[in-house]
Amino acid sequence: MPVYNEAATIREIVAKVLAVPLDIELVIIDDASSDATGDILRDEISVISDRIKILHHTVNQGKAAAIRTGIPHTTGDIITIQDGDLETEPNDLIHLTEPIRNGEASVVYGSRYLNPKEPHLYRFYQIGGRLLSWTVNLLYGQHITDEPACYKVFRADILRSVTLEYDRFEFCPEVTAKVSKMGYKIKELPMNYYPRSFAEGKKLNWKDGVKAIWVLWKYRFVK
Repeated sequence: MPVYNEAATIREIVAKVLAVPLDIELVIIDDASSDATGDILRDEISVISDRIKILHHTVNQGKAAAIRTGIPHTTGDIITIQDGDLETEPNDLIHLTEPIRNGEASVVYGSRYLNPKEPHLYRFYQIGGRLLSWTVNLLYGQHITDEPACYKVFRADILRSVTLEYDRFEFCPEVTAKVSKMGYKIKELPMNYYPRSFAEGKKLNWKDGVKAIWVLWKYRFVK
C-alpha cells in the first residue's frame, strides 16, 4: 500500500483491508507525506496488528518507487497493490485472488467496466482508460478493458522477477507491458470503484495518461 498524504482515509482503509477474510500481510510505504499520514502510521497503525509492516521514505519519490520499496518486504504467495484512499473495495480481493489461488491464472486485473453497476467516471479518465486498454491489446495481444484500474494481482514470484524502473504513476503501464512480454495472459474480473474528486485528493492528470501510452510503446519495442 503506497500512501502519500492520506491522513483522512488511512485509518479506514487499513481497517477495511485487515477485515478481509484472507491471510493478508499489509506492507505500507509512506512516500514522505507532508500531512499527518506518517504520524498516524507510527503512533496508531503500527500497533494495530503484527500483520502490518510500515516503511517510510524520507523524500517523496512517487507511487512506483514506493511499490519498489515494498515488494522485497513481502513474504506471501500473491501480491496486489492497494491504494491508500477509499476508491476501491478491499473485499474484491477475495474473488480477484481466487484464480491465482486455484492455479487458473497468474495475473489478474480488476475492471470497473465489467461491473454491471459501473460507477460514473470523469469523462477524461474514461476515455484515457479505454485508450490505454486498447493500446495494451494492440501492442501485447491482451484482451483487457481497464488497464489503469488499481487492483492488479500477481503471483508473487512473477512480480518479484520484474525489474521496475519508473518512480511515479508509470507503474501500471510498465508492469502491464513487462508481464505481457513475459508471456502471461491477464485475466480480468469486475471490481467496485468509488471515485473521489480532485478536491478530495485525486492525483492523476492528463500528463500521466500521455506518459503511460509512451511507456507502453517504449517497452513493446525494447528488449
